[in-house]
Amino acid sequence: MRPALLAIATAAVFAAGAATAADTPRLTVYSGDFDAVARSMPMPGGAGFALYDATLEFQLRAGEDMVSLGGLPAALDAGSVRLRPRGDARVRGQRYDFAVAGQSELLERAIGSTITVEQDVGGQRRTVSGVLLAAGDGLTLRLPDGRIKVLSQYTAFDLDALPAGVVAEPTLTWSIASARGGRQAFDFAYATSGLGWRAEYVAELSGQGRGCRMDFEGAAMVANRSGTAFEGVQLTLVAGEPNRQQKGYAGTPRMARAEMMVADAAVAPEASGEYHAYRLPGTGDLPQDSVQRLPLIAPASGVACERRYETRAPQGGWVPPQPMLDPDFTNVAGKQPVTAMLGFANREADGLGLPLPAGRVRVFTGGDLLGEASLAHTALGQKVELALGTVFDLDAERSRLDFQVDRAGRTMTERVRVTLRNAKAEAATVHVVETLPRWSDWEIVASTVAAKKLDATSAGFDVAVPAGGETHLEYTVRYRWAPDVRID
Repeated sequence: MRPALLAIATAAVFAAGAATAADTPRLTVYSGDFDAVARSMPMPGGAGFALYDATLEFQLRAGEDMVSLGGLPAALDAGSVRLRPRGDARVRGQRYDFAVAGQSELLERAIGSTITVEQDVGGQRRTVSGVLLAAGDGLTLRLPDGRIKVLSQYTAFDLDALPAGVVAEPTLTWSIASARGGRQAFDFAYATSGLGWRAEYVAELSGQGRGCRMDFEGAAMVANRSGTAFEGVQLTLVAGEPNRQQKGYAGTPRMARAEMMVADAAVAPEASGEYHAYRLPGTGDLPQDSVQRLPLIAPASGVACERRYETRAPQGGWVPPQPMLDPDFTNVAGKQPVTAMLGFANREADGLGLPLPAGRVRVFTGGDLLGEASLAHTALGQKVELALGTVFDLDAERSRLDFQVDRAGRTMTERVRVTLRNAKAEAATVHVVETLPRWSDWEIVASTVAAKKLDATSAGFDVAVPAGGETHLEYTVRYRWAPDVRID
């Protein structure tokens, strides 16, 4: 942003000279809220978060000056503004004026000023001029001859100038005292909402199962709905979402033209507090009401991955405070979808091994879209599991075959069947995830397919299903509880 710097003289001093941006301004945009930013109007405390830093120079005279800065975002957080002198000047006061909000506020501020009002009388245009005394359902004017005229209807009005305290755009005004005249530098910074970014990844797959290999690349999508353009800035994108106290109120957008922000290649991440930062080389512009795409993650080829089919009953992983003996507790039966899954590890040995900011992943095979999924912030070494969509030619159906409770022996057993059907021309293996939510102490005592304990509340089964056929998975789970466990 190249701020519009305006000089205002007080009754006791001359007008201050023009100010310039001495160093390259810096804009840091934090990830999160991208979709909300792209759909929103600018307002302080709204979606998105960014920090702006610049160095300004003012041509000051000895004594006290008042200087103003326009061209600010309508989404600016006024409480975050800092203007710190590098020399011996002192900032004695600061005021933030919102842009004109509407006709009623303008009329309220114009009371006591001369106004010209237009009326449509019998299809003819008539004007009335006078001092505005009141504004509400109508307008009350004192005419030049002293008479009072009340206008209940009007079509337009003219003011010679904006009333005191009213600005055409969001404006900061400072009172600056300096013992000497001359040009002095100030560090200027503020926070604003209305800017956000997310990563946009593309994965092209080849191979099946654990033989899957992936070509992977990522870009950054940066949205600006802050209410102003940022011109000639050094842009840094931070993968992280610091806590904010949000209190919003309305603002007004300002359109601007700007040069495109560009980068020739992906940039390496660097530490930024508790987050990761991507600092783009050179400078560029972020126009208001724009979304730009910039290189972020260098393309990686042959990344190890795994493709599999998965189905799971719609039961949560909640652990009850006591054994649940009710036969109908979580008796989930009926058809359930089979989902295409993609898994990979963010490790250098597997072809990646760098921080992956949160964003959208679009997955293709042979040019065909397999699906889209959201990727959370993923640190080095973490595993990624993405659900890509429901498989058309595979389905599953779950039913409970038996349930028994032995209160004296402090056990209960449940037998479940999952039927898997395959309409494909080739065999498929479906990973069945079964949540075991009745109690924390459980074991699979019988199963037609080998079971694997996945975590404290679930077991997994890899079930082979022939082409054009079906397979039944049946298992029995036994729950136990200690003598001191209370049973209702």
